[in-house]
Amino acid sequence: MNFNIVTIFPKELSNSLGYGVVGNAINQNKIRIDYFDPRDHADNKHGSIDDKPYGGGPGMVMQAEPVLKSIDQARGRNIDIPVFFLSPQGKTFNQEKAKELSKMDDIVLVSSRYEGLDQRAIDQTDNHEEISIGDYILSGGETACAVVIDSIARLIPGVLGDNDSVVEESFNNGLLEYPHYTRPSEVNGEGVPDILLSGDHQKISQWRKIQSLKNTQMRRPDLIDRSKLTEDETKIIDDLKNDLENL
Repeated sequence: MNFNIVTIFPKELSNSLGYGVVGNAINQNKIRIDYFDPRDHADNKHGSIDDKPYGGGPGMVMQAEPVLKSIDQARGRNIDIPVFFLSPQGKTFNQEKAKELSKMDDIVLVSSRYEGLDQRAIDQTDNHEEISIGDYILSGGETACAVVIDSIARLIPGVLGDNDSVVEESFNNGLLEYPHYTRPSEVNGEGVPDILLSGDHQKISQWRKIQSLKNTQMRRPDLIDRSKLTEDETKIIDDLKNDLENL
């Protein structure tokens, strides 16, 4: 899969993506990341691509033309490559969206800076979408780009050493994950649940399902409401709610 990133900080973003899962995916040629700097298309010798906002106000605004030219450069001859602007006004990025994008061959991610991006850069880009990684403020879109790439890359076959890791991770089935334990068997007097030491994989699997549902109901009940639960899972949740009401 090819990620084409429009950013004024290509070196910095490249460094942050050069280790761990994403770095290994790059080294194994599972993914490719190319960078396109709008400053290369500036209309001045200083490489400046920001200006004062029309109508007044604080800060500076990223100019449209350098970004549009970078998008054209990133797309190359394939003008149909989808473009995703990292924007606080976009739809919230989630695991389902990550799965959707992981099936694509090429995408363009646009990272803006300053007070924002000239709206015409968005309006004049065909086949685009705005996405947000959450309701909070960042200094720029580079961090958001890294989040999106990391979440997508790990879904590409062969990137993770154990494909089962993807299946059991939080949010993969719409729920939070079950708690994990490893050696030693006792930490400050607290042991490991006996079921995990039993060697009975069927019972362990059932325990983990129950813990996943319990964890989600306690911490993120909104996820339960959006999940497609089986009949057995629905019963577990109903029993849990009854137990909580009787406390």
